[in-house]
Amino acid sequence: MTLRTCLLGIAAAVGVLAAPACAAPEAASAQTASSDAVRPVVIPGAREIPFVSSVTGTPMRLLVWQPSRPAPPQGYPLLLAFDGDDTFALLVDTYRSIGGASLRAGAAPLAIAAIAYGEGAGGERDRIRDMTPAIVAGDMPDRPNGKPWPETGGGDRFLEMVEREVKPLLASALPLDPDRQTLFGHSLGGLMVLHRLSTKPDAFDCYAASSASLWAGGGRMVTALADFLDKSAPMDPRPRLILSVGDAEEDLGPWDAGVSGMDIEARRRWIKGNAMVSRARDLAAIVREKGSAKLDFVFREYPGRSHQPAKIIASLDAVGEAVSCGASSRPAPSR
Repeated sequence: MTLRTCLLGIAAAVGVLAAPACAAPEAASAQTASSDAVRPVVIPGAREIPFVSSVTGTPMRLLVWQPSRPAPPQGYPLLLAFDGDDTFALLVDTYRSIGGASLRAGAAPLAIAAIAYGEGAGGERDRIRDMTPAIVAGDMPDRPNGKPWPETGGGDRFLEMVEREVKPLLASALPLDPDRQTLFGHSLGGLMVLHRLSTKPDAFDCYAASSASLWAGGGRMVTALADFLDKSAPMDPRPRLILSVGDAEEDLGPWDAGVSGMDIEARRRWIKGNAMVSRARDLAAIVREKGSAKLDFVFREYPGRSHQPAKIIASLDAVGEAVSCGASSRPAPSR
């Protein structure tokens, strides 16, 4: 199999198509460099700021990317994401691919940051604890693997860490526009984006919640957002929310049947019970009914996309939203 065929197969996987196996490359005819000459691949403009949170006690890393262009007088607009080990490189590469068009249109260059765990931390237990707000703790559906849930309900402390530690670190590392800051999260991260919006709407100017885990806590986040919209006073300017979901997120993915040791029926029940699409549609209907005076709202469904592929398209949309967040005119994101 040629390298081109292999790469096309990988690209097909993003489109939720079966990808061919990639054969081992033929032996290189050129002389292999010595191990001393092998270096890590780096992202130009990116750096890592390690810290131990005084709020959570957890070793953390703040991943920061600064554009090569100088900041405008008011500072860079910012896109901040959860799950930095998964999202940072994707978001930076997305912006580097489409940012030229926005710059030619007169948009300010975008700074990107993401929160990741430090050495000795991270993994499923830490993420589930930190990406679940207290309002959903202790009321979680049976997992398809049959295992008990680890600790939940640490999301409010995690958001306190964002306010008390992450934001000051970012302000000291980059010249930022305080009025053009976007928060992005996917899955449990999307749940946290919605929780931040409903509890401290002025913490960010724009919010991008992708495939939010609205099933957590028996759907209490939907109720919390409805209460927020009923009781909160209008803000000027209105916070912007982009809510998105893949319209195939209630179906088994193309590779689910091939996962070793998976109870496919338990997986099917998990996906159907989570009701990702119908819950997102229900929330969108509530926001449209109650929030027109309080939120600048957009709802997007990604045709044919299941949970993880939806994140890739949502990342593109989040970058486009962050570029235009707080701008006097809002060009449509590049697609």
